[in-house]
Amino acid sequence: ERTSDGRYFGVAPNANLVSVRAFDEQGHGSYSSVVRGIDWVVQNKDTYNVGVLNLSLGGAPQSRYWDDPLNRAVMKAWQAGIVVVASAGNTGPGAQTITVPGNVPYVITVGAMTDSYTPANPNDDRLASFSAAGPTYEGFVKPDVVTPGGHIWSLMATSAQIAQSHPTYQNSGDYFTMFGTSQAAAVVSGAVAPVL
Repeated sequence: ERTSDGRYFGVAPNANLVSVRAFDEQGHGSYSSVVRGIDWVVQNKDTYNVGVLNLSLGGAPQSRYWDDPLNRAVMKAWQAGIVVVASAGNTGPGAQTITVPGNVPYVITVGAMTDSYTPANPNDDRLASFSAAGPTYEGFVKPDVVTPGGHIWSLMATSAQIAQSHPTYQNSGDYFTMFGTSQAAAVVSGAVAPVL
C-alpha cells in the first residue's frame, strides 16, 4: 500500500521482525544452515515473542516428508506453537512439484497468483505459471492458499548482489519487483501476524 506521502507499507506494518540469516550473499544455503536457523528460532521464540516463521525457500523432496531433516526441524517449530508459512516452490506448474518444507502437512503452504498487472480487474487473475502444485508425494493437497506473487514490490539494498545482477527490477530507491512463491509466502506471513 502506498501512502499519499510516497511511503510504502506491507501487510503487517506494525509487526516486529526477527531476521535469521541462513543463506550467503549469493542466496545459497544448505540444509544444515537452515536447520540451525529454525532451531535458533525455536530456542528463542519466547525471548523474541515469535509467532510466525516464514520459510521462503525450497528444495526438491528426497524422502518421505517425516524423514527429511529440514522438515523435522519445521515440525519441531510447529510443535513449539509457531505458525509456519512456507513457499510452495517455483517448480510448477506440474503436479507433485511442491518443494520441501512446503510438503509438510502442518504448515501453511503458499502458491503464487498474478493479477496480470490489472489489480482492478479480477477476470484475468490466474495462478502464476511457475507456482508449484500438489498433491504432495504422500497425497496432501497443496498449496493451501495462493496469494499475489507475480510481481511484488519489496525492499532490497541496492548493494545486494541480486540487485546488482538485475538492475532492471529496481523501482524506486531500495524497492525491487520480485517474482515467486517466496513473495507470496511473505504476504501470508504478514496476514497471519495481526491475526495472532
